[in-house]
Amino acid sequence: MFNDSPSTEKKLFTFGVPTLDEILGGGVAAGSNVLIEDEIGAEADPFVLQFLAEGLKAGEYGYIFSTEHPYEFYDEMMNGLGVNPDMLEATGRLKFIDAFSNPFGYTDLKTNHQYSVQDLAKPREINETIRRSFLHVQNQQILKRGIVISLSSIIYAADESKKILFSFLQNRLAANKKDGSVTVFTLHRDAHDPILVKAIEHNCDVTIRVSQSKTKADRPITEVRVINVKGKPELTGEPILFEFISGKILPYYEDEAF
Repeated sequence: MFNDSPSTEKKLFTFGVPTLDEILGGGVAAGSNVLIEDEIGAEADPFVLQFLAEGLKAGEYGYIFSTEHPYEFYDEMMNGLGVNPDMLEATGRLKFIDAFSNPFGYTDLKTNHQYSVQDLAKPREINETIRRSFLHVQNQQILKRGIVISLSSIIYAADESKKILFSFLQNRLAANKKDGSVTVFTLHRDAHDPILVKAIEHNCDVTIRVSQSKTKADRPITEVRVINVKGKPELTGEPILFEFISGKILPYYEDEAF
């Protein structure tokens, strides 16, 4: 049984996207695993990075565990969100964990970053690397949020072994409960067996689905639907529509949608 500290017991971690935070009942509860599913043509990364940036701007700590993009990708996007990753890394408030450069350990390619994972098929290595990246604040009461992009790469590395994936998810959940933190995972939903996707959803406290839709004028628009919030079924419901303008996530209100 996990005991949340009084300082984090009722803490809600917001995305900084008002309509989404409102649907979530004010935000995501401390101690949660959050799953954001996307599909081909849909953009989930802006929501995930917005979530991380919101915490960093509020003085929290955070990490990026990346299997899909180099550091430069996040540097550019987060600068557009008003966050300077280079400065935050230098002060120890942001940690970049490189699982992109050599995720399967097949080459001698070296990373330029202090923390990296060389084998995604080893959940202990992943979790231990995340833990070590915050040893400098391990005895401090700090608020922390992390993002993992993406679970799909870990699934590919695990091949047929689901134990690897669920060991990682359970360890993250245990760490979140202990620290009062939140981890957001992305998953390419349409790339995996629906039964596996459902099992992953059951290991997460919140599931959000990001899909691509179109307006009546045939213009692409992003549809976001809260699929599940454990213990709060009333929070699930109709999708909300967003568009990305100059790197910002903006609600789409016009009646022409669909």
